[in-house]
Amino acid sequence: MKTKLSLILGGLILLSQSAMAQTAVPLTVSATIPSATGLQLTVSTYNATTGTLVGTPSTTATTIPFGQLTLNTSLGIYLPANYYSVAIGATGGAGTPIVDVTYTEGANPNGSTNGLGYKTTATFVTANPTTSAETVSSIGKQRLIDLTGTVGQLASIPTGQYEKVYIGVWTGSTTAPADPSSGQPFSNADAPGTYTGTLTFTAVTL
Repeated sequence: MKTKLSLILGGLILLSQSAMAQTAVPLTVSATIPSATGLQLTVSTYNATTGTLVGTPSTTATTIPFGQLTLNTSLGIYLPANYYSVAIGATGGAGTPIVDVTYTEGANPNGSTNGLGYKTTATFVTANPTTSAETVSSIGKQRLIDLTGTVGQLASIPTGQYEKVYIGVWTGSTTAPADPSSGQPFSNADAPGTYTGTLTFTAVTL
């Protein structure tokens, strides 16, 4: 009798263990990355002769100061000491912003033509933060004055990369990406004074 009872109890224990082993209780694991809420512009300064970075990139810069230009007697044109880049990122969360980059002419000592927008250029590139490689985008190099409407909008950016814009003075360079043929240098033919303009970066998507 004891043997039968032991067998019955043993069977019940095995059945109980089998039933417990087959009970599944799922736990969902989740993590949320917030979406970007705004643009982050990082302005870097480069020595125009050596191409090396000058100082520390700024996320609070409000100007691109070419400052007083110097006459290059060999070329007969005025050149700045530096050129600049603007890296376009996001604030508040993750995202690769698509932006419209537009330009508005400001003070122009020459009058109504040949202002700063004719004498400066923007070169649009896509940059890879992992390899530091940069590729000229489909927008290429434009005079600032031509950045109206959606001319300065890069419709798509490869995954994991970001958009960057180099701002420099027109020199007539034919090295790729060549300066637009319709640009103008700063020269002694220009009126003296301070030339200004405004670049505006407007998020289309974040």
